[in-house]
Amino acid sequence: MSRYMGHSPSEENLEWQTLKDHVEGVTKLLRERARFFNLPNADLDAQWLGYLHDLGKYREKFQKHRLKWNPDTRQPFEFVEEAVAHSDAGAKALTALLRTYRATGSELPFVVANHHGALRSVGALDKRLGETCPDEVDDLFATACEEIPALDALCETPPQPTGLTGAARALYTRMLLGALVDADRLDTEAHGSPSRTLARAEARRHQGQMAGLLDRLNAHQAELARQDALAPKPINVLRREMYAQALGKASLPPGFFRLTMPTGGGKTLTSLGFALAHAAHHAATAERGGMRRVIYGVPFTTIIEQTAQEFRRVLGAENVLEHHSNLEFKEPPRGQAAQKPDPIRLATENWDAPVIVTTTVQLFQETLFGHRTAQLRKLHNVAGSVIVLDEAQSLPTHRLHPILEILRELVAHYHVSVVFCTATQPALDDFPSQQPSTELIDKPAQYFQALRRVEYDLSRVSQGQDWAALAEELRQDVNAQSLCIVNTKKHAQTLFQAVVEDRDPNRPLWDVFHLSTHMCPHHRRRVFRVLRHRLKQGKPCRVIATQLIEAGVDLDFPRVYRALGPLEAIVQAAGRCNREGKLTDMGGQPMPGLVTVFRPEDAKLPPGDYGARTELAGTYLAEESDLHAPETFTPYFRELFLHVETNAKVLLDSGHSATIAELQEDMEFETVARTFQMIEDTTVPVIVRRYAPKEVNRHLNTILHAKEPWQARGAWRSLQPYTVQVLRRDIQTFGLRIVSELVEKGERFGTEPPEVYEWPANRGYSLRFGLDTGGMDALVF
Repeated sequence: MSRYMGHSPSEENLEWQTLKDHVEGVTKLLRERARFFNLPNADLDAQWLGYLHDLGKYREKFQKHRLKWNPDTRQPFEFVEEAVAHSDAGAKALTALLRTYRATGSELPFVVANHHGALRSVGALDKRLGETCPDEVDDLFATACEEIPALDALCETPPQPTGLTGAARALYTRMLLGALVDADRLDTEAHGSPSRTLARAEARRHQGQMAGLLDRLNAHQAELARQDALAPKPINVLRREMYAQALGKASLPPGFFRLTMPTGGGKTLTSLGFALAHAAHHAATAERGGMRRVIYGVPFTTIIEQTAQEFRRVLGAENVLEHHSNLEFKEPPRGQAAQKPDPIRLATENWDAPVIVTTTVQLFQETLFGHRTAQLRKLHNVAGSVIVLDEAQSLPTHRLHPILEILRELVAHYHVSVVFCTATQPALDDFPSQQPSTELIDKPAQYFQALRRVEYDLSRVSQGQDWAALAEELRQDVNAQSLCIVNTKKHAQTLFQAVVEDRDPNRPLWDVFHLSTHMCPHHRRRVFRVLRHRLKQGKPCRVIATQLIEAGVDLDFPRVYRALGPLEAIVQAAGRCNREGKLTDMGGQPMPGLVTVFRPEDAKLPPGDYGARTELAGTYLAEESDLHAPETFTPYFRELFLHVETNAKVLLDSGHSATIAELQEDMEFETVARTFQMIEDTTVPVIVRRYAPKEVNRHLNTILHAKEPWQARGAWRSLQPYTVQVLRRDIQTFGLRIVSELVEKGERFGTEPPEVYEWPANRGYSLRFGLDTGGMDALVF
């Protein structure tokens, strides 16, 4: 038996794992992942990382006081528990090797030093490694070479500098760390928690490859065509044409693509179809990198569930992973494994699924620019994917430069293609060094005209609209089924109250509805169900809503009103009008829906991106720009990018400011993660106990008394429908406190409770408006 152990026995496995077996297992897994990194040193770097990541475990103190193993007798022994570092030794050894071969620096020491923590900075790394004795590391390295012949042979090919700089170097460091963390945890899991390993293998066994999933989608499309043949609709012919055109370009080389389609044109399944076909054509093999999954990024949590549900219905639930950050439970302490493995939870750890549906915040902020191991563990599985960015115009202007820079790196070196998917394409090709995007639809303008289902009334753009007059108009019979979208929650409440001012406040309203993100998801879903029923039955339903209803919500009104806002938002609002082209006149002939754009009399908007877009929109609409023409939006976005900084600087603790690119160049990982915010005003989850007290109390009680992590995770997921996101800056204003059950659990186990707040009992929750914020207002993003 080997003198040195890597892991002690567990409840599921009573055997010891030798350090040699662990190191060799991690190296094998790491090399498999590195084949998706199209960089000259990737495989060599994977070997050095794999063999040296646990070099510190050869320390006698680690063997005795952490593992309770006596390397001299090669027997277990109950030594006194003592904390002993181990990830510093391999990092120190790699630093010495690189200096010996005159490399000025490398990603490798960063990766090894932080594979149980988080990437921080060069200064933090130097400070940590400065406490490690070089002579001790030399002895540990010699011991490892004796134990592992492959490592001894590897010394003939020392690690080499990559020559990468800036964002490229930072991304490669994150990729290597994510791959090492995943390989390390999977090999550890295979020894200590074989039930979890079996659950992962069972899940993979039921999952399809890209080609098989494409067959399922094509079969679904064929069934839709068969049904349409029974009652043909011209709109479905156009949808099939665009679908076929997009898939016809799937064999093109990997790169950047645009899918410019009018709302209601079947954009979601067409983009999925291209992504599956493109990935199948460029499929990875066991020997070489390529494509293996689709990552579908949507900008709003309000539509992610709808998108994932549609994909599951077509591809099968086993092939689709829905992952976003609302109420994400913190990682359990090391060694605390679930007794009942949850395949969904396991897949969220490393995105090991064929199709990932996530938010752009989770993709960029939490993954591509993250620094913690739990965030980066899934990053290596972004390599070898087709990334579809739905509603690409929603990418935050102030972060466009670093976002496009990281996407270029993914396309150049990680077997990735990117699809910008929207009806209103931003002028992203104008950015310096941005690779031109290939349009997937031939002459998209003709489809915008063919699918023209609305007319725009722009006569109210220049003068302020009185709320009382608008309310009176909405009460008219012609607007019995109508949708009015405003920019702020305050405006939504003001207009709603004006529409129903003569109603008894205690009497239920069956024809006027309010929707905003002050309402928890469960509440909003109830309203959506009622709206769909009333629209289908031809019953009156007047809806006053914020922007949450614009993107991807499958509702169809004959009339839509939209407060002056960004040009692309107005077009999105029009997508809720005559969506299926079913409107007819008195003679039964098709007729367009009506979209009325108005300027509110108290249109107060904050400075920055949203305000700049709205101001520009007013200029374009005053010039009667054609909102049915996709080419209208190119000059609009070009002008926007001149008015709003696309590479905004962040204020540092030192008082100085820097761009994300400058921080990436200096390898300031922690600062990048802290300052790269997709939304400038961050939010926190707030549980609304009073909305559904029995359900909320039951789930919180489960978390409080959970004996196994999987029990708590299920309760967290069940709590999500009863939460509202509140601006972090308003925590004190509303008197928010951490949920009491979470505080109690944290005190019991000596851990910090997750940052989840509770809506105070002294503040109301209305079944009309949701949270009672006392009139406080904020834009909805």
